Amino acid sequence: MNQDINNFLTIIEKIIGMIGSIIYLIFSGVIVKQVTMMSKNINDKYNGLLIAVSYFHLVAAIVLVLMVVMIL
Repeated sequence: MNQDINNFLTIIEKIIGMIGSIIYLIFSGVIVKQVTMMSKNINDKYNGLLIAVSYFHLVAAIVLVLMVVMIL
């Protein structure tokens, strides 16, 4: 009985981790979209840096999702 509850809780924990990382990936994609839209409307010398950081953030989120899939 106790073993069944532990297995069920670990499965729920894995599902929540996967859903959370996928939501974070979507959030990261929205950030990239917002930064590129902002860069089109506002001219600044740091636009390239902001776009690069947002894409780095997106790549980090993709790596996070891949790690979650591999580990969990």
